[in-house]
Amino acid sequence: MTRYLDSRIATGRLRWPTAGTVTIGAALYVALMAWLLQLPYNIAGGVLVAHVLAVATIPLLLWLERDAARWVRRLVIAALIAKLGGTLARYAVLLSVYGEGDALEYDRVGRALAQFFRQGDFTVDIGQRVVGTGFIEIVTGLTYTVTGSTRLGGFFVYSWLGFWGLYLFYRAFRLACPDGEHRRYGLLLFFLPSMLFWPSSIGKDAWMTLMLGAFAYGAARLLVHRKSGLLWMVAGTVGTAMVRPHVTVIAVAGLMIAYLVSGSDGATMARPLSKVAGLAVLAVVFTFAFGAVENYLKLDESTSIEQAFDRTTERTSKGGSEFEAPGARSPLELPAAIFSVIFRPLPYEAGNAFSLFASLEGTFLLVLFLGNWRRLRNLLPRRQSPYLAMVAAYSLMFTVAFSNVSNFGILARQRAQLLPFLLVVLAVPLSGRRAASGGIGGSVVAQSPRDLVSATPSSPSAGSPR
Repeated sequence: MTRYLDSRIATGRLRWPTAGTVTIGAALYVALMAWLLQLPYNIAGGVLVAHVLAVATIPLLLWLERDAARWVRRLVIAALIAKLGGTLARYAVLLSVYGEGDALEYDRVGRALAQFFRQGDFTVDIGQRVVGTGFIEIVTGLTYTVTGSTRLGGFFVYSWLGFWGLYLFYRAFRLACPDGEHRRYGLLLFFLPSMLFWPSSIGKDAWMTLMLGAFAYGAARLLVHRKSGLLWMVAGTVGTAMVRPHVTVIAVAGLMIAYLVSGSDGATMARPLSKVAGLAVLAVVFTFAFGAVENYLKLDESTSIEQAFDRTTERTSKGGSEFEAPGARSPLELPAAIFSVIFRPLPYEAGNAFSLFASLEGTFLLVLFLGNWRRLRNLLPRRQSPYLAMVAAYSLMFTVAFSNVSNFGILARQRAQLLPFLLVVLAVPLSGRRAASGGIGGSVVAQSPRDLVSATPSSPSAGSPR
């Protein structure tokens, strides 16, 4: 399916609808909007928010990709539309199937906070520590201060934030891996069901996707010696630490490993000195993030790593989708832990419809990985591809940390923080292959700094339609 879509986009054989089809569709759309806008503000306001976000974002995407091939512009716009569509699915499932969840609690508290924020009172006590749940409640309150108290609108705003996170991941890959298969990575990253569904509601998942994307983009800029990379990396570090500092530690540790294996261009003394300075900065950031983890998980000197893992298993072994987590307490247990975190549940382990959908995606990924096993050798730490070293280190540490989660539902949600890194494995070039006319996948990384994020392809690839 990926190759089919890839070829259709590359050859321009995706046909545009006829004028009659467009007219009928537009009439139906206007009628639907007229009906929706008569509903309570919780829904009508959400519809309005979605349109404002789309109208503001599409021109910005076209500007950011103004020098890119036509398929790139079509890809990112289709990704935005799909992400907003995934919001409706997430909203419907939460209300009609579960009827409860963290998003509803964030919505309730956010509505209350917005009343104070609109009056200029930002000193209200949220009744708990800010890091974690409290931070998302504050962000939700600030969102409702602007949009009004519309739950559906809040879902759209968070989903929109998640989209920008995915977009930053995509730009990071194009910048750090100019010979990578950019179409393949974009199709998987933007349209994999987990990435359309989980980071599309009020909550931590969308925020973490945004901030991990900022971190990845900053890391890519640092590793290829581009300006402003440190600012993006620090923003991503602080943003993730405010919600899930344990993931921050994994990300910073992965970047430190990548920085150690990165090469230095030129023979001047400036390169080694800048590398030492960079490592010193990362060490400080790592210390900050680790301190946040200790406070977030309420660890002390008497708490061992083993006990922390046991706590995770105990907290997640309830809710109706429990399984026996393999854990990764030793190197011998690592293969089973990696398989469990990435690919489970398997179809025969599914206990309900949602587990079945998750199992189908896991099986799809398993087939892709088996069919692309030769790409795995390119993830070995190499001086010429430090971003891949970061991806490998982050993925490995993430699977170890989350191998003790013993609930398939929780694992599927948490996996959204791993997939944007892991999917790089499926898009790195095969050994011995090198880009021609701008790289495998038809992308050329811009050398001009005029872009907002300075990673736009400077020209279309050979054979790519304009």
